[in-house]
Amino acid sequence: MILIKNAKLVSLEIKDVLIKDGKIESIEDSIEISENIRIIDAQKSFLLPGLVDLNVRLANSQLNSNSLKKLTKTSLHGGVTTSVIMPDFSPRLDNSTLLEHFKIKAEKEECDLHVAAPLSNEEDERLNNIATLLNNGATAIWTPSSSNTNVLKRGFQYARMKKAPIFCKCYDADLDDNGVMNEGEVSFRLGLGGISKVSENSEVAKIAEISLINNTKIIFQSLSTKRSISILKEMKKINKNIYREISIHHLCKNENSCDGFNTYAKIMPPLREESERVAMLSELVLGNIDALTSLHSPKSVTYKDVAFDDAAFGIGCIEEYLSLCYTHLVKSEMISMDRLLTLCSLNPAHIIDRDDIGKVEVGYKADLVIFDEKVSKIINDKSSLYNGDTLFGEVKKVLKDGVIVES
Repeated sequence: MILIKNAKLVSLEIKDVLIKDGKIESIEDSIEISENIRIIDAQKSFLLPGLVDLNVRLANSQLNSNSLKKLTKTSLHGGVTTSVIMPDFSPRLDNSTLLEHFKIKAEKEECDLHVAAPLSNEEDERLNNIATLLNNGATAIWTPSSSNTNVLKRGFQYARMKKAPIFCKCYDADLDDNGVMNEGEVSFRLGLGGISKVSENSEVAKIAEISLINNTKIIFQSLSTKRSISILKEMKKINKNIYREISIHHLCKNENSCDGFNTYAKIMPPLREESERVAMLSELVLGNIDALTSLHSPKSVTYKDVAFDDAAFGIGCIEEYLSLCYTHLVKSEMISMDRLLTLCSLNPAHIIDRDDIGKVEVGYKADLVIFDEKVSKIINDKSSLYNGDTLFGEVKKVLKDGVIVES
């Protein structure tokens, strides 16, 4: 057993929390235990549910023991205790043998590491054996929106049959001429190919219409335009199983971060113009976003310290995820801490049918984060999108299944 004393809940009440057998046993004003158990003094820091991130990738898109260990370490540092890994890594996850290999390695980690199954084979867009992959432990179905439409339709049918969520990345590469950043004034000034917003918006509309056929649970991943949100706002009135996800980066930064050919600001979807960032923040405040993500996709210097055109898309910021969310959304008084945790923990947990995590309540699993919001630090890392920025809040301890895994 573990007793956490003087913990600040999202209600701002100071409580004692008793953990037994990996679950929250009781929450009281004061708990006195005569047994010889471990006591943690939270010193009036926040006690939060572990974050659940549904859109992460492995380092350099490579599946191996080192990349899983690195993901676990950085995730815990950022307050993330559960994540879903996208399957567009190498070797390609298109058979149950490799899935079993992943599960064996993932079970050794101190985070809950889930994986989505790719809907189709990358080479010839042949439908994978989705039923087998889901039966053998895949948490969801993942597909780019540009997949063959018949394959997409069959994917939705499998999702309904197996009661599995579909994660969809909406982007039509044919609408861009090898674009590498947002199409706009900055791309024009830098002489770089642009990625238009219509390449996202048009695919969002298409997938939303297809989703109505079966009313399956679908997550539109890392949206970056107000138009996408507007389309889905109307569609959600018909299909309540539509979920809208946005990355914290698209709420914090804009295309100007690419100035000076900064490849560490090259992400997908691209950072948009300032007016779009402000519009997306407004949609968040209005309640039109269902989940947040760190959009974690770390790339080594080898793939980043090159010409902007040649640099890989992606950044790795999951280790600052909770601090980023707190600084830009809660401390700035855009949303409450309770709303933040709905976006980062409760809703994502619900999407993957995990009703035992995402809250600090009696009976829930003790996947918990002690977070000191009074601490601040300046990011001093030239390979970070947030280099030079001041972030508030620090993860002090993380418990997974009632066991301390980060301190």
